[in-house]
Amino acid sequence: MVLPEKIEKRFRRIEREYAARDRLAHYGLRYRQKILLYGPPGCGKTLGAERLAWHTGLPMVKVRFDAIVSSFLGETASNLSVVFETVDKMDCLLFLDECDSLAKSRSDPQEVGEIKRVVNTFLQLLDDYSPSSGMIVAATNLNESLDRALWRRFDDLIEVPLPGEQELRLILKEKFSTVEVGAIDWSRIIEQMSGFSAAQAEKVAQDAAKRAILDREELVIQPHLEEAIAEIKVI
Repeated sequence: MVLPEKIEKRFRRIEREYAARDRLAHYGLRYRQKILLYGPPGCGKTLGAERLAWHTGLPMVKVRFDAIVSSFLGETASNLSVVFETVDKMDCLLFLDECDSLAKSRSDPQEVGEIKRVVNTFLQLLDDYSPSSGMIVAATNLNESLDRALWRRFDDLIEVPLPGEQELRLILKEKFSTVEVGAIDWSRIIEQMSGFSAAQAEKVAQDAAKRAILDREELVIQPHLEEAIAEIKVI
């Protein structure tokens, strides 16, 4: 992942705490077990969960909300309880992507009673979750719609932001590691990519590299990048 240094440090802290969980427990301290990642789409929240699973050695279990959410009264909350009962018996990283579908604000007048019951169940399950070796990572693009009570259930709240100029440059250069790059006006390219997500930056690099190969060029050059950027902006 290419992250601002302050965000990178927070991920590393979670990983260090997990590695030292037994030593922390000796002093009556608990490693960070419940993490909420929030921010714009395409900025690496899923990749962040995968990274934490990789560095902690925990198998990652991803919840499919289409399999949990039900139109029958009470069934969604029941399905969610089954998920937590299952992960309580195994050491894993439970990834709850788009968790806003389970934790919408209960004060929203448009939400029905069933949603409020699901939120109450979710909050209680988070309260009760305290494994000896496991982790929950939830992610959302719609943090403003989350129930306020959800925020304090997590041990760490990390905003995964849009990449800045330095991060965009690093993403492009990393993706070009397998191809040759010609003379590029990087300042102009980065300026044109202002507001791009990490996923969009990766797509720009991939598309530019493909253009160079298909054009039988030996190098990725300025026009390849500018054409790829222009296409992304149209989408």
